Amino acid sequence: MNRYAIVLAGLLGSSGLASAGMADLFDEKVKDFGTTPRGPMLVHYFRFTNTTGKTITIGNPRVSCGCTSASMLQYTLQPGQTTAVVAMMDTRRIPTPYTTKSVIVYVPFQSPNWEEVALRVQTVTRDDLIFSPDTINLGTLRKGQGGKASTRVTFTSDPKWEVTGSTSTGGYVKVDHKLVSRDNGQVVYEVAATLDADCPVGNWLADVNLTTSNAGVAKLRIPVTVNVVAPISVSTEQVQLGDIPLGGPVEHRVIIQSSSPFKVLDVTGTDEQVAVKPDTTEAKPVHVLTLSATPKILGAFAKTVEVMTDNQEQPKISLAVVGKVISK
Repeated sequence: MNRYAIVLAGLLGSSGLASAGMADLFDEKVKDFGTTPRGPMLVHYFRFTNTTGKTITIGNPRVSCGCTSASMLQYTLQPGQTTAVVAMMDTRRIPTPYTTKSVIVYVPFQSPNWEEVALRVQTVTRDDLIFSPDTINLGTLRKGQGGKASTRVTFTSDPKWEVTGSTSTGGYVKVDHKLVSRDNGQVVYEVAATLDADCPVGNWLADVNLTTSNAGVAKLRIPVTVNVVAPISVSTEQVQLGDIPLGGPVEHRVIIQSSSPFKVLDVTGTDEQVAVKPDTTEAKPVHVLTLSATPKILGAFAKTVEVMTDNQEQPKISLAVVGKVISK
């Protein structure tokens, strides 16, 4: 669910598009959004990793239809780095419903060699299908909190229409559906997504997939979004001290904060080389920790300290302290 993209380049033979060279870097070549109402903005991230051993430079993507736009998350890619092509289909600008609309996204690789990779996105829009809202947005939740959100799916051209199944692609998202109404040829279902309290911190995406009794809308996809944040946020979980003169001391401040007041109860892992001093023992929503390093040996320096709090959701915060000890 974490919000990392999936980029496509090159095309499968089955899609009628050629694949070669840079296309081999991509995880997928075609994204089929399936059947969707007219109105939502359909977004897909096509990810690839630079495994060429050389620097890759990419130009601005172009598209074969004005209903779609495309951009790069990063235009220069060093060996080992990953970036994404972001494709966005505006279903309001697709002129003909009930037919497959395919759009090609052309991605120009400018170096180490010039090559244009073609990607494809496609969908079928319907005027008799409504998602309200278009996305199940769980919002921003604290880790351990869990949450639930829903959307209503309306179908207006089959009075006997049924949602026969619902599943989720997210490991921490459970989904269920129930009939709301069946009246004057219009059928309404409520589809709800529930986030497990164990979902890790991160910005996550998932899909709810519905199966239905009507062949024209046999499968439907509804995006699910959520941002899970730590109960206590830390300005940095790894304190980078850089070059540290032997014997120091070198100081660094770390800010920890929460939406509600909490206490810093203790700090463990300190010694004669690393000391951590909280600004107060009182309960506050924001605390400033002053970290002081006084290393004794030349070379790489690494320590881990743990800050104990009275916040039941996050009673412990780990801080890594790293640097390189040099002669004065």
